[in-house]
Amino acid sequence: MPSAKSPADTMFRRLLCCICGQSTADADDYVLLGISTPGIPTEQWLGAHAEHLNSLLARGFSVEVHKM
Repeated sequence: MPSAKSPADTMFRRLLCCICGQSTADADDYVLLGISTPGIPTEQWLGAHAEHLNSLLARGFSVEVHKM
């Protein structure tokens, strides 16, 4: 599981969408995904537009964005 001190806590700029490659700077549906593997100390972080991510997910899975 990604560490509690994630890039989301320290990033000044959003990542490009990992699906379309475009900027997410003004996107209302920006999501930050953390991927890790047990026993390996490294993490991979991906940014995406939720709409684009939803277009790739299997049926029954979806990403919802809730503004805090």
